[in-house]
Amino acid sequence: MKIRLTKDMSFNDINKYLYPVKEYIKEKTDNNMYDDWNELEHTSSWLKEVIKSINENNKDILDIYYIEDNETIIGVVFSLSGNNIISNFLNQNNITESTNEVAQLTCFHILKNYRGIGRKWLENEVLKDLHSQGIKTVFIKSSHNKAIGLYDKLGTKIGNYIGLSDHKLYQRYGYIYKIDL
Repeated sequence: MKIRLTKDMSFNDINKYLYPVKEYIKEKTDNNMYDDWNELEHTSSWLKEVIKSINENNKDILDIYYIEDNETIIGVVFSLSGNNIISNFLNQNNITESTNEVAQLTCFHILKNYRGIGRKWLENEVLKDLHSQGIKTVFIKSSHNKAIGLYDKLGTKIGNYIGLSDHKLYQRYGYIYKIDL
């Protein structure tokens, strides 16, 4: 399923789609796996930036793809396209692509008991839908080791980066992937 963020929507209207992210943070904390990176805080901050840009008519488009099981959101991924924020993403990562046919996927999370369905969902629903919208290239930036294998199968590594953890205690190594549709 998919919803598109519109001008009349606020962060509160889309907060429920963050349920898989909230559960992942809880899982990391409960299992002593916290790595000084709070995906929920980063995603929430990013979403607020996107909402602000959309409200300012900057021609950003945010589609929220999600999977439900028994009225519980079990998976989510955000797709950003348009001209403003995606242009910043491309520039910051030294990617020379036309913004007209490009999307960035971010915040891909599936509840622990459902992991393993991600590739099929991304290929058969998310990427197919993006292709039907005229998107020709998708970029994903990730430092999550569990997702790297999936992204290696879907696309090509075109770069890497080193970021600092939230409290600047650890270096986070990550990759940028390009998926041609």
